Order: sequence, then C-alpha cells, then structure tokens
Amino acid sequence: MKHLIVGPDNHGVTAYALALAHHTGADIVRGGPLPDGPIHVTFTDHLFGPTPDAAVDALLTTLGPRPFSVSLHDVPQPQEGAERFARRAPAYRRITAAATLSVVNSAHEASFFDGDVDIIRLPIPRIDLPAVDMIPYTVGILGFLYPGKGHEDLIAALRGTEYRLRFLGSVSRGHEAWADSLATHAEITGWLSDKQLALEVARTEIPVCAHRHYSASGSLMTWLGAGRTVLASDSPYTREIDQWLPGRITLVSDGQWREAVDTFVPRTVEPPRYGWPEVAAAWKERWAACGLT
Repeated sequence: MKHLIVGPDNHGVTAYALALAHHTGADIVRGGPLPDGPIHVTFTDHLFGPTPDAAVDALLTTLGPRPFSVSLHDVPQPQEGAERFARRAPAYRRITAAATLSVVNSAHEASFFDGDVDIIRLPIPRIDLPAVDMIPYTVGILGFLYPGKGHEDLIAALRGTEYRLRFLGSVSRGHEAWADSLATHAEITGWLSDKQLALEVARTEIPVCAHRHYSASGSLMTWLGAGRTVLASDSPYTREIDQWLPGRITLVSDGQWREAVDTFVPRTVEPPRYGWPEVAAAWKERWAACGLT
C-alpha cells in the first residue's frame, strides 16, 4: 500500500507519516497522480487545506473512489473553543465516514468518534541519555512552541523564583511574535538535533508537559522514552497514559504548578518498550484485517 504524505518533514504529523512509511516498508507519494490501489493518509486538517472543510474536500477529491486508511491527528476537542470546534468537528467526521480504516492515538481521541475508530498509541522513542549532571532548578518544556502548551502557565507560576525555564524546541510557524514575548522569561533553544535533544533532556532537572488541552502528545512520549519521570497537566489523556504506564507521570491540577515543581523529585527509570516496531506491527495487523494490503 502506498502512503500519501504532505507537509514539511519537520512538522510533527509529517514526521510521524514518514516514520510510519519507513517502518512498514511502504512506498511514499508526495505529489503527482496517485497510483491505483489503496492509499494510506496521515491527516491533520491544516496540512491539507486553508479550512477544515477545504482540506477534506481536497483530500477526498485526490483519493477518488479508491479505498484508504487514515491516521487522524489533532482531533477536535470542545476545549479548543466553540467556534473552532464547530468548524473542525464535521470535517473529521466526514473523513472517518469515507475511510475504510480510521485510527487515532488515544482512547481520549476515540471518544470524539463514538468508538468508530481504532486506537494505536504514539510510539515511545528510545532515547539514550549521555552521562551528564542535571542542572539544578532547570524546568523544561519539550517540543514545538505554540500557544496552548502551557508555557505561559509555567512562566506565571515560577515568576520571581530561582527556577530557570528552558523551552526545548523550535517555534511553530506563525507564532514567532508570541514566542518573542516568552523569550524574556525563558531560554528558547530552537531546533535540536537528536544528539542535542538527548543532551538537553538529560540536563533538565524537572521535565514538564503543561498542555492545556491534550489529545495525544509526542512531547510526553519523548520524555518517557528517555526514562524521565514527568510533571504533566491533569487531563483525560494524561490519566489514560498514567494508567497504561503507572509511576512515570505526576498529574498536576490547574493552579498547582508552583507546588508541583517545588516538591518534584527527579528520577530516571527504564524506558517503556513500545516503539516503532510495535506500532508498525499494529498498523499491519489493522490493514490486513480490513483488506488494505
């Protein structure tokens, strides 16, 4: 089966699509006419069109009558705001209704679709940390910088303390001015190579995932793949991951970040054994079960 992939390679959803194709041995189509036969698509609306409806229209027109599977990302949530949710929700339901197989990354995401989707969790990448000391009082948020990941919440909670905030990653396109407003309160590393990422993860004393509204989180998977225990904002998604992988996440309620940071005891543990081989095997099983091979 061929995989239709769009978007820049460094976009999180596109990176997932490229990795899935690599680990399942699939051929990639990145433009031009599609070959005959079933197609797999990794979908988030803003990569496929200027509006959610336009994105789905464009994709379904490109696919035509052929059967297809879809990995859905950035699944709509009411917490993103009533107007935005109302725009995005019908589009995601349309693509799911048209697909032979639809897959999301968490039970929390699946609840949006009333159970009409399969669940394959995001892989947990194994990250071997260098033997370096943690920098005392460093608090790190990992991944692309964009509003809603809790950067401002940590700034507000830790203002006037001796903690040193470090935001480990690149600024998402279109949010440069917003990121500039954070830079007076925290260090922003910019893009990190795999080697640099491992170093910064190892040096950070207090790992944090402070998203205001989770659906799934590659950033959380990265901390866990490094064997780090993590402070994470309490949500249905983080409770789900905490039940799956107990003892690795400390859940933090709204307004409790200062207390959580003050009382956190950093630990490094054996990373979970759930990576791309397991994810690829799950996808192959689902494709075979519905005849998409």
